[in-house]
Amino acid sequence: MPVPMHTTRARQRGFNQSCWLANQLGKRVKLPVLTAECRQQLPSQRTLSRKERARNLVGAFHINRPLPSHLTIIDDVVTTGATCQALAEEALRAGAKRVDIWAVARTPLGHN
Repeated sequence: MPVPMHTTRARQRGFNQSCWLANQLGKRVKLPVLTAECRQQLPSQRTLSRKERARNLVGAFHINRPLPSHLTIIDDVVTTGATCQALAEEALRAGAKRVDIWAVARTPLGHN
């Protein structure tokens, strides 16, 4: 499951890196790529502290289907982990029992 983007942000960017990564990985390992919805148009997380990021994401994601017991969330870059944490919590509410998070990069620890 890629980290979703709000439709407005996706239109502005024209590309969701996490979605592209998840689709490429799904093809290679022959597993379905499930989706979630980002319900809130969130301000950029770039300038927010760890606490502000977590607060910013409350209720942001929604999953409207049953999930397998084991789910992997795909993200391009992890800074504080707040985005993946919020999506993982929603996945657990939707029925997943285990959620792994895979990311291509992590920002330096001193900058979050």
